[in-house]
Amino acid sequence: MRKSNTKDKIIDKATDLFYKHGFVKASIRDIVRAVGVTNSTFYSHFKNKDEILYTIIENIGSILQTILSEEIEKHDDPVACLKEMIFRQVCLICEKSKEIKIYIEEQYQLPLNLRKKALKQQRQVYDLYCNKINEIVNRGLKRDINPTVMTFSIFAMMNWSYRWFKEEGKLSIDEVAENIIRIFLYGIMEDEKWDSRSRMVPGAKTTSRLMQH
Repeated sequence: MRKSNTKDKIIDKATDLFYKHGFVKASIRDIVRAVGVTNSTFYSHFKNKDEILYTIIENIGSILQTILSEEIEKHDDPVACLKEMIFRQVCLICEKSKEIKIYIEEQYQLPLNLRKKALKQQRQVYDLYCNKINEIVNRGLKRDINPTVMTFSIFAMMNWSYRWFKEEGKLSIDEVAENIIRIFLYGIMEDEKWDSRSRMVPGAKTTSRLMQH
């Protein structure tokens, strides 16, 4: 097994185990056994379990930054851009469900030095949204709501959806994303100022479904 492939496999198996059992309960012994390598092979790639956790969090954070930056590059209209940013981040919950769960739930397990690095990356994602909301504010398109509250509200709606979204449910992830967009924009903007701004749905339709209630 080539060195790069081994490292990727360690990350993949660790992701599975952290997702299923949580970071604390999944041991290095479990990871080594799942990958089929020796302890010495494991330690040639990672110093410890903390480093694997940080790698998973950093990787998904980088993916998120990339897709959000792509939308920012595409759109001059801040409302259309914000819609696409929300849409793509919600869809990422379906595409990378294991990594997203770890990203949200296990970050506090990191030692202080790695947690600071993870939080710095998280702040960069926050700033992408905050800057876009400030563009909307500067154009006079919003209701009288604090921009910081608006930004954190986006994350609250998007991030929590990973807990209840089920592929076999009634709605696709695309439809869930569309509903979140409508709820958020109806809440912060004057009705006539956002309804006319169409949103192109990127990508093919997914077969995922929202949990039935």
